[in-house]
Amino acid sequence: MEGWYTSVSGELDSVDSVIRGIVPINNPELAEMCGYILGSRGKRIRPAICILSHKVCGGNDKKIIDIAAAFEIIHNATLVHDDINDNSDIRRGAKTLHKKYTVSKAIVTGDLLFAMGFNLISTSSPEVINTAVAASEAMADSEFIQKDHEHTPSVTDADYLRIIHGKTAMPIFASARIGALIAGADAELTEAVSEYAMNTGMAFQIVDDLLDIAGDANITGKAIGSDILEGKPTLPIIYAMQDPVHGNRIRQIFSRRNVSNAEASEALDLIKRTDAVKRCRKNADEFVTKAIDALAPLQDSKYKRSMIDLSRFVAERDR
Repeated sequence: MEGWYTSVSGELDSVDSVIRGIVPINNPELAEMCGYILGSRGKRIRPAICILSHKVCGGNDKKIIDIAAAFEIIHNATLVHDDINDNSDIRRGAKTLHKKYTVSKAIVTGDLLFAMGFNLISTSSPEVINTAVAASEAMADSEFIQKDHEHTPSVTDADYLRIIHGKTAMPIFASARIGALIAGADAELTEAVSEYAMNTGMAFQIVDDLLDIAGDANITGKAIGSDILEGKPTLPIIYAMQDPVHGNRIRQIFSRRNVSNAEASEALDLIKRTDAVKRCRKNADEFVTKAIDALAPLQDSKYKRSMIDLSRFVAERDR
């Protein structure tokens, strides 16, 4: 188990209990589908950051467990819909929900998960609710931006950063900010954990996209090269398309609407011959440094040290 996990392991167990207990029981198949997606445990980054931000700001409110669970449930709802949009086959080493059941039922299940997640936040203050809603709006906006840049070789790293700012960093930002708000933290500490989370989220997505190029499918639980097949504008692909030697061929493959597996494999090989992987690692490390620096106003504690460890884990992970 990672070092960052230890200081909030009990709280994360409680989050899992809330998630298990929220599965509907009126419709057996719907309950089974909710259990299938919620039972395939992810990294729990969002609830961990929510709880750590709460604790590091001196909070000890039991409602933080429900809030943290809400972020994990909402995150899983987005994964269900993302997998449908991308027609993905595998998620966390298992069949995606729509492949195991049906697309129509998976859509409904994802909708229900959104509703269940926001229901856990519904009794919170308007500021908390507005923060969660703003993060969801940013996710939707970034998905549209990403769609607009799919299979578009002219996409820039600035376009990419805008996409992941909304898609990944904003929900993680919201989880940290809400943790601080519920703790009653002052403006300085609230901004500190929010900035930490934003930069950690940016690093997380860069590494996630890097693993699609240079990861091991047996470890990540996802097929390697899916971003090339789907024409998703990720940072390693963008950097590789800028390469003076291999960039032209990578751009040709990326621009195709129906990329073959052979072409995707060729593109993967060419990307690894460029400096794209190295540049992405450097970018992720820079965001981690910013994240850790943002915690300077906070007093030393096991929670602050866990947040530092968590940010480093995000950059170094292999899954």
